[in-house]
Amino acid sequence: MKKAVFVITAMFCAILLATSVSFAQKAPDSPVGAKHVVWIGSDGFGAHYVNWDELPNMKKMKENGAWTLHMRSVLPSSSAINWESQMVGAPSEMHGFRTWCSKEPDVPSIYVNEHGRFPCIFRVLKDAAPDSASTVVYSWDGIGYLYDAQAVKDTKYFADDDEAVYQYAREQLATKPTLAFIYFGEPDHTGHSIGWGSPEYQKALTKIDDYIGKILKDLEDLGILEDTVILFSADHGGTNKGHGDALMEHMETPFLIYGAGVEPGEITDVVVNFDLAPTIAWVLGLEQPQAWRGVPVLSAFQKK
Repeated sequence: MKKAVFVITAMFCAILLATSVSFAQKAPDSPVGAKHVVWIGSDGFGAHYVNWDELPNMKKMKENGAWTLHMRSVLPSSSAINWESQMVGAPSEMHGFRTWCSKEPDVPSIYVNEHGRFPCIFRVLKDAAPDSASTVVYSWDGIGYLYDAQAVKDTKYFADDDEAVYQYAREQLATKPTLAFIYFGEPDHTGHSIGWGSPEYQKALTKIDDYIGKILKDLEDLGILEDTVILFSADHGGTNKGHGDALMEHMETPFLIYGAGVEPGEITDVVVNFDLAPTIAWVLGLEQPQAWRGVPVLSAFQKK
């Protein structure tokens, strides 16, 4: 009798353990039914230089999704500061990255987690859903210092090679990750070498638009476009051959949201770039860390 009770008790405990593990690893439910988020980032893509007729794929996202040309960067309007702000849902005063190429916080982060970092969207996803997969692929080495690589399943850097970024991202999208960040270094390089708003700069914008079109087609071919939310953002704009100042041409960037559950139309709410991580978290049903200060752009989604 005692042996039978022991066996039954052991089986019951085993079932409880298996159930608790299952619950612990279950991905949160998305309020819009999204299973995937693809975040496309383009360095130096200023809102003041957008001509929708020259950007057919972005125009498609605009006409069938939510958009604004007034997403504002934090100051100074430079790269590392603003990509970090987007990844961690907070301004530079909180995460501590203060220069264009910061490799670590220039001032101590106001908060660090058990991994010694201000929490990024990739860590929030990993902690909530350990079995989830995320990928980061980029063409500027400065990106590699801005996120918790231990929380990312796959990450790859291609020095100044946006075409290689796209090709590798295409391979990774075929694995159907929960979250993918695809970073292109243009049109920033062209802006610095030739000038923001120059014919060469405008051509660089169309190249980014081409990559966006290819990514949308890839998602469609994979059969996951309807289950995916696609976001497009930039870190800053520019004038002449530079950026970093408190000028609207430097600080305003386009922001587009397209895909599952998105309500088409212009976003009229105030949007700052550290709203991006909270928006991704909300789309995936993740709880936002207390240290974040951004808010999800809820007006971009259909009301249920």
